[in-house]
Amino acid sequence: MISFILLQTSESEPTFWQELTAFFSSDNIADLVSWEFWLIATIALLVGEILTAGFLLGALTPGTVLAALVAILGLDLRFQVFGFVVGTLLGLIYLRPIFLRKVMNEGVPSNVNALVDSIGVITVKIAPNDVGRVKVQSEEWRAECSTECAVGAKVRVVSVQGNTLIVSSTL
Repeated sequence: MISFILLQTSESEPTFWQELTAFFSSDNIADLVSWEFWLIATIALLVGEILTAGFLLGALTPGTVLAALVAILGLDLRFQVFGFVVGTLLGLIYLRPIFLRKVMNEGVPSNVNALVDSIGVITVKIAPNDVGRVKVQSEEWRAECSTECAVGAKVRVVSVQGNTLIVSSTL
């Protein structure tokens, strides 16, 4: 009998779901979403972008900035959301590729990759598809070539595989 009484609710008291629905009614949401909300969202996205890679969160910030400007103009939530969508699409379509190109730039090769396209001199004869030795930038390396290379011949480094240089006899 007690469990049945606990499950009953009186008509005068609203349930949790009724209160939640009332809180998220369009009037309350419109009051919550102002230019301050969009400013906080912009800052949160920028902080998130600093902590992650790929400029995905950063591409959303033009949308939050545009939505904040729309909110400052006093337009309602529909226009703010439209401004957010338009700004986000512009950020994803135009800004993100620009930033990714700048960030993902290959840069200057270093370590063994810096040897690619260097010229070397054969120190130990290389038979076709066999290992020999080549001197590149004052260091001697294991080398392979698809053609025969005699001692003293100049070769170009095509690629590096582990500690072996793949060279070409055609300059």
